[in-house]
Amino acid sequence: MMKDGTTRNIAPFNSSTEIGLRSTVLLFEMYPDIASLQRLVVYDYLLVHSDDVPDGPEGLHPKTPYRSGELLVRRDTLQKGLLLYMSRGLIRGTYLPEGVRYLATERTGGFIESFDAKYVDDLRSRATWLVEQFGERTDEQLDEFAREHLGEWGAEFETEALLWEDNHDE
Repeated sequence: MMKDGTTRNIAPFNSSTEIGLRSTVLLFEMYPDIASLQRLVVYDYLLVHSDDVPDGPEGLHPKTPYRSGELLVRRDTLQKGLLLYMSRGLIRGTYLPEGVRYLATERTGGFIESFDAKYVDDLRSRATWLVEQFGERTDEQLDEFAREHLGEWGAEFETEALLWEDNHDE
């Protein structure tokens, strides 16, 4: 409840706080490399849906129908999350001719290490895997990978729904 007596619904799932934490972990595991906003958008999707990558580890979030659409709506929330963690000195933006790039700061490691939570441990292991799998790709190559697979991510539910309807129409 807020001071004025009203209540505010806060959705922690995929909120700017959670997405910002995931980006902070990613940037820490990438350090000293830097990342564009677009790279962080794709990385964030692959971080929580790592099982959408062939031979990837189990995803942190459940598989949902049309989850590839998350890539389209994630950018704004991610930007807010980056600003939140930047305001705390945990992420730094650097301005380059090709645009803003983000990186971890000297405070990031202590912050990440202060967590005693399985979710953060799982984030770190997936982030390490992600950087090993995709870290050498350019932003353009990473975008191409995402575009090539967008139609697959979440489409398994369409097939299941069609099969279920075919078997239950009688």
